[in-house]
Amino acid sequence: MKKIRKVLLVGIVLLVFMVAVPSMVGIAQSFLSNNDVDEQVRDMSSEDLGEISEDNKNEEVEEVSNDTVIDNDALEGNEEIQDDIKPENNLEDVKPDPSKKVFLTFDDGPSTLTPEILEILAENEIKATFFTIGKSVEKNPTWVKQAYDEGHMVLPHTYSHDYAIYTTFETYYNDLGLAKKAIEDVLDIEVPYIFRFPGGSSNHSSFKYGGEQYMPKLTVDVKEKGYYYIDWNVSSGDASSDYDKKDKIISNVLDGAKNKDLVVALFHDTSRNTKMAEVLPEIILELKNQGYTFRTFRDITQDELDAMVKLKLANKPIIR
Repeated sequence: MKKIRKVLLVGIVLLVFMVAVPSMVGIAQSFLSNNDVDEQVRDMSSEDLGEISEDNKNEEVEEVSNDTVIDNDALEGNEEIQDDIKPENNLEDVKPDPSKKVFLTFDDGPSTLTPEILEILAENEIKATFFTIGKSVEKNPTWVKQAYDEGHMVLPHTYSHDYAIYTTFETYYNDLGLAKKAIEDVLDIEVPYIFRFPGGSSNHSSFKYGGEQYMPKLTVDVKEKGYYYIDWNVSSGDASSDYDKKDKIISNVLDGAKNKDLVVALFHDTSRNTKMAEVLPEIILELKNQGYTFRTFRDITQDELDAMVKLKLANKPIIR
């Protein structure tokens, strides 16, 4: 009986052992596995952490960079919108000052540049005066007629632009007569007694032909005949070495017009003066912004002529 009990006890112990051992092994493995993970975490070097940190930084920088690109794109779009709504020079806000007048005058044409000048004047809705060379009028009657038909004035400058016309009174008046006739034949009008001397009334080019006292005597004679000869108080410089300097042409005109209520501005519509044509719109716009009204010798009033005489812009006395 005792032997049977011992056998049963041993069997029970063996059975318990067989059941308990796998569980204990699993627990041990789990424990060891957790220790391995903890050890991995604890053993991770600061260098590895630094690399992860750096990677995170790079990702942040990349995100910021992407955001910046998006913002730039948005800004570019805004610039386009801003360009669309950018205020232009609104001349409706500029009130013309009746006391400020400018006469734009173009000498020595017509030439191949004249159509471009006419287009610029038309685009800016202003009129001007062309003091022409008779020979060129005969060669280019279409441009002369266009200028007059569009409301500009066409007047004589000379027929030949040869300073030998200043040899005698007869040679001068012969040239002036031919210049007037060339215009009248094209336009079928009677040209008023208004003109501009080649070189201006106080020119020195006449010295070689008629002497120093030629212009003082001639100017007196033309006034006695009822003429008005027109000079200028602002020059673009386009007949000088400044002819191809756009900034200089602009400053010549705008600086010259400062503090002047009555301006007679000198330009030349000769074929070489393409730079002048390029800046002419800017000059016109600035004069408009300053309140100037644009006048011509086509509808000039007697009061305006008298004011020019007083300012020595017309019929200036020449004393030498």
